[in-house]
Amino acid sequence: MPVVPGSLWCDTASPCAILLSMQVTLAHIGSHAKSKDACDALVEEYLKRCTGLMRCEAEAFRNEKALLEWIRRQRGRTEIVALMLDGQGREMSSEELAAWLGKRRDEGAQHVVFAVGPADGWSGEARAEGKRRGGLLSLGPMTLAHSLARLVMAEQIYRACTILTGHPYHRS
Repeated sequence: MPVVPGSLWCDTASPCAILLSMQVTLAHIGSHAKSKDACDALVEEYLKRCTGLMRCEAEAFRNEKALLEWIRRQRGRTEIVALMLDGQGREMSSEELAAWLGKRRDEGAQHVVFAVGPADGWSGEARAEGKRRGGLLSLGPMTLAHSLARLVMAEQIYRACTILTGHPYHRS
């Protein structure tokens, strides 16, 4: 049976069945973490599109400490992999991000977190934790509003899902 974007059906022999075994969380930090902004509906839409391809959710945290504690408390067969968005991080193309995510999947990762940091950037402790758990990712040299960075990451997560499953959304 073909993979249908947005469907809950996934053939167990298809690449998306393997992706469904992995949880992806798009986390962000902000003083108004529970308030909605103009980008939230679009973030939710892209993460919703992942349904049937990958289990995705968004989580908001009041501060960096709360995020790091949440990551450390998560239990599973494998340790959480975290990719922290940071201006000092590595830049990746969409294909490279999909390959990175596919490699985590192939290594058996159960939970991958993409984290958008606080307005003043990550502390040294958080950067070290990010490097240890997966790395630092830069969206480029320009500074982006946090809500826009979340939107870009939500779209890139969806795009990575489609690249990994051979869906025609991505055109290289």
